[in-house]
Amino acid sequence: MPETIASLNEKAIALRAAGRLNEAVGIFSEAIVMFPQAAVLYNNLAMTLDEMGAAKEALLAYDSALARSPKFTASLVGKASLLLREGRIDEARRLYEEALSVDAASVAAHLGMYELLQIKGELPAAVEHQRQALQHQRLFSHRASTERRSILVLCAPGDWQANVPVDFLFDRKTTTVHKLYLFEHRKTRDEALPAYGVIFNAVAESDEAMATLRLVRAFADAAGKPLINAPERVAAVGRRALPQTLDGVDCITPPVTELRAERIAEAAAHVDYPIVIRPVGSHAGHDFARIASPKELHDYAARVGARSYFASPFVDYASGDGNYRKYRVVFVDGKPFPVHLAISPNWMIHYYNAPMAANQWMRDEEAAFLADAGSVFSGAPADALDGIARAVGLEYFGIDCAIGPDGRLIVFEADPAMLVHTTDPVELYPYKHEYVPRIYRAVESMIDRRIADIN
Repeated sequence: MPETIASLNEKAIALRAAGRLNEAVGIFSEAIVMFPQAAVLYNNLAMTLDEMGAAKEALLAYDSALARSPKFTASLVGKASLLLREGRIDEARRLYEEALSVDAASVAAHLGMYELLQIKGELPAAVEHQRQALQHQRLFSHRASTERRSILVLCAPGDWQANVPVDFLFDRKTTTVHKLYLFEHRKTRDEALPAYGVIFNAVAESDEAMATLRLVRAFADAAGKPLINAPERVAAVGRRALPQTLDGVDCITPPVTELRAERIAEAAAHVDYPIVIRPVGSHAGHDFARIASPKELHDYAARVGARSYFASPFVDYASGDGNYRKYRVVFVDGKPFPVHLAISPNWMIHYYNAPMAANQWMRDEEAAFLADAGSVFSGAPADALDGIARAVGLEYFGIDCAIGPDGRLIVFEADPAMLVHTTDPVELYPYKHEYVPRIYRAVESMIDRRIADIN
């Protein structure tokens, strides 16, 4: 019986699903020789090449598919996703928009735009694309070609800060990840879900997340599977709750006061200045400011226009050389791992605004920290890290911190959703690509231990 496009395509797809990628490429290539106008064969060849890390070859295959079928949604989205990973954002956006003009309900295109628009800083538009995708689908699965573990990740709708960015944490070749978005008004039957070994609660703390965290608890109780990051402990690291959570730890956690907009005028006269302030729900330094007087507070509130704000005493953490140093540490099963060090002459440090790329000495200091966190955190700060791990009680979370002039640890923030990644340029930050993957392996080992405990 002669081979058809469908039979060859199915054969190659089966090989790909089994992790036999080179063989799948061979079948797709043979099929293209026999059926050179079949866009689906080029598209699936491109997907396979992309999985193998052959980005240039995959782009050529996507172009061949689109040359034969210019409105092939899968190829428009596949090429856009590849371009987005390469940082070619404007080209990717054009392709996603073209895909949505062909199929306005394309879940993959909406999710691609969700990621892209957050990179562009267009958060409301990004979340709207996510909303449209979730109307059609709320379970998203990536199946590993050589599966060693399978996890169910419970998520909340929202921007990137709504959930732990788990996509960076797992090896796509060995870890099958099912992401399920939880909604108050929609129920999920266990029998409708694929098999999995562990539940990973990815929902981060926020006022908006409390209802979803309750759904996480109900889901986990019904599922009876090991749960990573109990929702009750996530709530304990919020800005309001963190000082109380760490009350028994020998560290400085500045108290947080919530100021309602309508009470700013009254509060301004009774504040001990200087303070730092940000809108409730703000992250990544957006509208974060140091305020030194009642007039500055009035002017700030008039400019920002939020409904309420978090205010804390300003803690001066400048080092002896006049620079500020903010460390990110991630805890996996109670063990601390260094993630990065940001150094800046400015007190308000975020890694993206610190001049690390321009200063080799800063990168050298960061490299030394990642190689040996004990060179920075020894004595009282090391004891504080141990205490924080116990007090927070989450299997996976991070902190941003500093060491004050008195040698005590200052904790600015704790959050399971802190970004841990290896996307910085390897030519500038080779040490990150060497040391940060230790965190990925530690997370995988933690999951493997949880699975082993129930088997």
